[in-house]
Amino acid sequence: MMPGPPPETIRAEYLGPYGVREPRMTLSSTIPAPARPRRTVTVLLWAAFLLAAFAYRLGFGLCSEFFFEDETQIFLIGLRYHATGAWPYFGADVVWTHSQIPGALQGLLVGMPMNLVPVPEAPFVLLNLLSLASLVLLAWYICRRLPALPRWLVWGWLLFIPWTLCYGTHVLNPDYVLCGAIVFFVGFFEAVPRFSLRIVPVTAAFFMMGAAVFWIVQLHMSWPLLGPFVLVASWSQMGLGRRRLGLATLGFVAGSALTGSLLAPTFWNYGLLAGLGGTHRNLSIHVESPFTLFSTLARLFSFASLEITRFLGLDTARRLQFLLAHAWLIPFAAVAWIAGILQPAWMAWSWFRRRSPHAEWRALKWLVVVSVLLIYLSYWFVMEPPQAHAFYLLAPVAFVYSFYCWSFIDSRRWRRVAAVVLGTSILYHAGMIVGRAPERSLYKNREVAAAAVYNRVPDLLGHRRLFAIEGAPSPDVIATGSGLSADVRLVNTAWTRGPGGMVLWTMTLRNESRTYAYRDVYYDARYRNDAGRLVGEHADLFAEILQPGQSITLTGVNHGFIDPFRTAEIRLLRAERLLPLCAAK
Repeated sequence: MMPGPPPETIRAEYLGPYGVREPRMTLSSTIPAPARPRRTVTVLLWAAFLLAAFAYRLGFGLCSEFFFEDETQIFLIGLRYHATGAWPYFGADVVWTHSQIPGALQGLLVGMPMNLVPVPEAPFVLLNLLSLASLVLLAWYICRRLPALPRWLVWGWLLFIPWTLCYGTHVLNPDYVLCGAIVFFVGFFEAVPRFSLRIVPVTAAFFMMGAAVFWIVQLHMSWPLLGPFVLVASWSQMGLGRRRLGLATLGFVAGSALTGSLLAPTFWNYGLLAGLGGTHRNLSIHVESPFTLFSTLARLFSFASLEITRFLGLDTARRLQFLLAHAWLIPFAAVAWIAGILQPAWMAWSWFRRRSPHAEWRALKWLVVVSVLLIYLSYWFVMEPPQAHAFYLLAPVAFVYSFYCWSFIDSRRWRRVAAVVLGTSILYHAGMIVGRAPERSLYKNREVAAAAVYNRVPDLLGHRRLFAIEGAPSPDVIATGSGLSADVRLVNTAWTRGPGGMVLWTMTLRNESRTYAYRDVYYDARYRNDAGRLVGEHADLFAEILQPGQSITLTGVNHGFIDPFRTAEIRLLRAERLLPLCAAK
């Protein structure tokens, strides 16, 4: 081995109490030369990690649901802007009341990437860049708050848990909410002195909050939940002097103007009432059951846990069918499922912990309580029943709280457990990518989406809903009755009993038309016993696009668990007429 450079020798002379040099008292010590800095290696490793995380998350989003009605409608808002250049005055639909969220942000976020690169993957890339950047911001901030926690755990957990994957990677309006919510709550924690680390100036903190509020206003109806947090932050500044409060107000107004400016054209053109898009119709005053408090708490904590049941399928029969079809996923699903149940319970138990090395622990606990009460009371005023995705914008509160809970048990043993559970989650969701890509994703029928984007013809892919304020199609695009039965038929239908007695159909759907393509064929099935009594019903749709003359055979169409029956009747109800693919060639 070659010898290294000679060590540096330093002679240190003793100085008297008044700085007088005393040669008699000398000390000699040998100090090795400083090691070569490893900053470059660290930066490269983090860059590689983030690149891998982005690729994983982008792949998950691209292989998630695309042709279901809600995802298609959000995509069509942006596709219409891309195709026509018409300003998108309104965003996502509120199906409950046939209303529409005001503002151009949703249409621009989906449409502008396609203006740059005319492929259907373009909006996914932008969304995943935004969600990754916001999660990186939150991970960095949590590590600043809790520097003793391992970075791999904080960053890995936030980037790869079910909620941030399933609602942060594919083109649906709640996925865009995550970015604004994280920016808001980082600003909120820095705006409230009780929580602040003083790493973000108060003006910037309120700027972040204002920009985030009006970001979410244009994406989801849950934005009023942020109002009380803004009031708390403002109140906390009032006792710090007028100048401080003035800077906070200035920051909030400037941030609001940045994103809120996209609302101005809507109200300018439609007026104040019509510019609301009918969203005021969602108000409905009623009393919600007190038991909703407990389900709300569980759902809030599930944001930070490995909740997989919600994202595995719409009902038990379909979840079971998917797992049995991909049996190698079952061990990973079992570990994630158990962790997803235990973690929220452990987070609830941790709330009762009194002692903590963190001075802000008590305030954080009560912030969780206030969040749950706020969500619960909000359901007294809206039509929609309680659902977790409806208050997803409060997920950062659960994220921060969960890592404080973790700080109480952080140890070598528990880090091993966390590594195993996190690795299991990553492998499980990788399996979801493999299993769902050919069944539900963009790549089930990419040719149609690509042609619609490249040729700027949205009618190849779908139509906006009939109640849409902009781009609503003529009612005759919905084929029903004899018009539908003449063009679309079910042939070669057969059923079998699957695991647990679920009814599984094999159906061939054929488009007899030479003029139209069809998508979203709605149907119902009625099951009767020997006495002719109705013993079961099932309503669903075929989320397929059928070109003229095309037949598609669907296997394993799951109707759930139906009582013993003698006969089954399936009726096609309606479908959406599209331009055929050949119209773009």
